Amino acid sequence: MDRITGELRLPHTQVHQLSRRFLEPIQDILVLALGAALFGLMGRTLFGLFRDLVSAELNFRQVVAEVLFVFVMVELVRMLIVYLQEHRVAVDFMVELGIVSSLREIVLRGVVELHWEQIVALSIFLLALGALLRFGDLRVDALAAREARRAARLAEAQREPAEPARV
Repeated sequence: MDRITGELRLPHTQVHQLSRRFLEPIQDILVLALGAALFGLMGRTLFGLFRDLVSAELNFRQVVAEVLFVFVMVELVRMLIVYLQEHRVAVDFMVELGIVSSLREIVLRGVVELHWEQIVALSIFLLALGALLRFGDLRVDALAAREARRAARLAEAQREPAEPARV
């Protein structure tokens, strides 16, 4: 057992550490490639948006859909950045992404073109996501919590054992 971290070291742990040493950088490279592709897609979308704004015919629904698409891309890039920093997927960003994506699809289709059952289902879905985002514990600072646990383990490991009671 490791005295500082309190982790039990088994023989297969070294294999896991060795594989993680090689797989995590490869995974980070893939995430960086995804981020670069998203930036390229955002640039192309913004170029098309500016081209649409200066054209003679302005399709308001298309402009709003492109702006919301850029917001979706921004949320995805934020999620990738958090993943690169903490190696975890931020659930709160995914919920925000679900809300923005759903609203984008509603704008693209138009509320008048949806059946009442679809409107009710989308309303319940958006209310559930909003309640989850507002009242759920999704925005906990995981990094601060992890550092506090590590500091507590270190303090416990450094504390000297108490002297036995004298009889």
